[in-house]
Amino acid sequence: MGKKRSWVWEYAKRKGDKAYCQLCDEDKNNEYSCVGGTTGSIIRHLKIMHKVYQPETSTSKRLSSSNNLEEIDTLQDTDSLTNSQSSSSSSNNSFTQPSQHNIIPRKRRRFLTHDNDTDRKCSPERTETIHKALAKLISMNQLPLSFCSSPGFYQFMAVVEPNYKIIKEEALKKRLHFFKSSIEEKIRSDLKAVQSVVCTSDCWSSLAQNSYISITAHALNNDWSPMSFTLTTQEMEERHTALNIADKLENVFSNWEIKDKVTTVITDNAKNVVNAVQLVSNTTNDNISDVTCAAHSLQLSINKALREDSISEILDQSSKLVGHFKHSNLAKQSLLSKQKQLGMPETSLLQSCKTRWNSIFLMLERIFKDRCPISAVMADRSVTSTHIAQKFEISEHQWLKIEALVILLKPFQVITSLLCGEKHSPTSMVRPLLKKLLDNHLKPQDNDDQSITYFKQTINFDIKERFNLEWNLKSRVSVRQIASFLDPRYKNLDHEPLFARENIRSSVINLLNNIETDAHNVNTRCEPSLQQSALEFLYGDDVTEVNNLTTEFQNYLAEPQLKFHLNPFDWWKSRENKFPRIGILAKKYLSIPATSVSSERCFSTAGNVVNSKRTSLLTKNVNLLVFLYQNRNLIP
Repeated sequence: MGKKRSWVWEYAKRKGDKAYCQLCDEDKNNEYSCVGGTTGSIIRHLKIMHKVYQPETSTSKRLSSSNNLEEIDTLQDTDSLTNSQSSSSSSNNSFTQPSQHNIIPRKRRRFLTHDNDTDRKCSPERTETIHKALAKLISMNQLPLSFCSSPGFYQFMAVVEPNYKIIKEEALKKRLHFFKSSIEEKIRSDLKAVQSVVCTSDCWSSLAQNSYISITAHALNNDWSPMSFTLTTQEMEERHTALNIADKLENVFSNWEIKDKVTTVITDNAKNVVNAVQLVSNTTNDNISDVTCAAHSLQLSINKALREDSISEILDQSSKLVGHFKHSNLAKQSLLSKQKQLGMPETSLLQSCKTRWNSIFLMLERIFKDRCPISAVMADRSVTSTHIAQKFEISEHQWLKIEALVILLKPFQVITSLLCGEKHSPTSMVRPLLKKLLDNHLKPQDNDDQSITYFKQTINFDIKERFNLEWNLKSRVSVRQIASFLDPRYKNLDHEPLFARENIRSSVINLLNNIETDAHNVNTRCEPSLQQSALEFLYGDDVTEVNNLTTEFQNYLAEPQLKFHLNPFDWWKSRENKFPRIGILAKKYLSIPATSVSSERCFSTAGNVVNSKRTSLLTKNVNLLVFLYQNRNLIP
């Protein structure tokens, strides 16, 4: 008696020694069983692709329990293969019964074929998930919009998801604009919840000579956590006059509904931008427009001190030496070989750049560290000719000056890194750090030569003048001084002259008198205990309000000063209820960043977006891609 015919043959057909699904298109590779195999693969295909299941009979239940989706048993027999081939023309309804003799031992095998992957359909839900993931990838990796139409991407998706339909560029833009709208809604909500906003701004030009203006926003939320957003990177077709820049700033503030909340705009020292900020400040109640980028001002002082003749000569000679190793592959490889022989890190020399902060220090520091391998390469006549060696030779006296300059410039590199850190660096840090810089690192020494003495005197005078570190009868209290007093790390004002400290405290009291707070903010926000209520009942009319402004101010002065390396925002978060009025003022002034480096970072992002191969990118797409990348942590 032969085997009972399987139910799968109602949906499959047999041609020769292979089985095919009748529900699939004939142009597809719908082969699911071969000679010597079982019907398990086609059963799985019917279940997954066509939702066809075995009829509920006792026999079918028994058969389905033996068919495993991951592993199936295979019975192969040479005689059955021969019999199957010979009887294929006479019977198309069932497989040939295998011979009772010479049966090959049963073995286990994994049933995994490429056909299953190619026949798997990509559902609309999964397609949309892939679309959004691609839009997020392009936003976070600064990829071009044409990335999804590249041949490499087609090949990649053919492996990952063969049946995925590649997204079109216009559909991709819709997803990107959806991300942009979601981020804008989140930023508007966060800015609406704060009382004051500080912005930074700067102008730049792309490789295509299109002018742009970037604007960022900074604030402290209710949990005293710093927030930073890039608002826009707009094309500026008008001339960069103070009036045009001021109009652009006011339009952006109005669009984001923060015009009444912006307290100041941090910019570089360009006259047109500074005047534009003053025009914007005149339209607000607070006139605190005297805050410029501290790092930019510091670099101007450094550049002025480096103009001394002997120092300029050393810098020119060092730059030419680095240029020689940059242009000569033989010299570069020889330098790496000498570094390896001396057990030093294999590093290349660094070239200075006038527009890059601290690049002169980094160049001199690398040259001085690699003095031995550089000297060895220059002395090797198989690598460096006599003419070249004499042309780029650095004398012993110059080496000593390079060493002195590295020591002098190191503190400036450290303070610039602190002020331009990724985390929020408030403007309250500027004056205390500059005071430490001048007192601890720029004091004249007896062994200083003429050029080093000139450098110290020049930069001392210029820093004091730019940052108004000297106090006289005509001086007025600056925003940085108020911010330093409100910073618990510098509240004692040790960095300020004695006769300036009282003026700073008086200015803060005047600002506090103008702050209006409701009873919920003025009180300690704590429900009175039963003991307090009983005491108030006994004392009656003798109870007076102890939480007045004078008491609050004196209590703040009595607080111990926080260590310089601790977080001032954590300090204020735990004491905001204790000093409610001062806390409001502190949140306003401590949200002011020390530099405009957040706008400078937009330049780097835009440089990757508008590169030499994408100079024709539309300005609206530049704004879109820069906005998404700068606010990538808010992408849903």
